[in-house]
Amino acid sequence: MIANQLAAWRARHGRRGISKAHLARQLKVSRSYIVKLESGHSQPSAVMMFRVAHYFGCRIEDVFSFVPDEVEAS
Repeated sequence: MIANQLAAWRARHGRRGISKAHLARQLKVSRSYIVKLESGHSQPSAVMMFRVAHYFGCRIEDVFSFVPDEVEAS
């Protein structure tokens, strides 16, 4: 699973933060996709992770992190 800090990056971007709608327009996706990403209901593609990092001027790992699924021991 890919966890993200997208909401935190949106909040501290610019003086008053940016809206989900504004970020969606900049990334050329729907606002509902941004909502799903932030809530963890959708997993970003590699291309989307690059787009987000490029938009915020940071590294992918500053916004996204890999969280391994629990694996049952056999």
